[in-house]
Amino acid sequence: MLLWNPKVKHVSPSCFSNPRQGYRYAITYQMSGNAIASELEAEFVHFEPLSKLTIRHTGGLASPPGRIIEENYDLAERNGGTFLTQTICIRNSGINIFLRLLIWIIQKWGKPTGKPYLETFRDIIENNTGKKGVQ
Repeated sequence: MLLWNPKVKHVSPSCFSNPRQGYRYAITYQMSGNAIASELEAEFVHFEPLSKLTIRHTGGLASPPGRIIEENYDLAERNGGTFLTQTICIRNSGINIFLRLLIWIIQKWGKPTGKPYLETFRDIIENNTGKKGVQ
């Protein structure tokens, strides 16, 4: 994640085993240059190599009690290449309805700035495998 997500500042594994279901680590995010960094506990709650990964994040500085963030990554073959879907679900976020509406509007009609994270991730994979066609 350090290589493709600029908001990830540090990753500390709790053990040095191969990734598997139940694998745990601490991850530090900083959402913008002047924001306070926040460390969360992360766990692989679903892991199917080369197919599916679900990571659950809990804790963090000033986060509401019970907040859970789940990142889902699904890989599927498509047109001779690989299609990656990322879904992020935030439960008990503490974000009020007006801010949620604003986020939805920005996501729906806003224009991204910079290179999307998953494009960077794709480029890393393609450069390391020598294969093109990851979508």
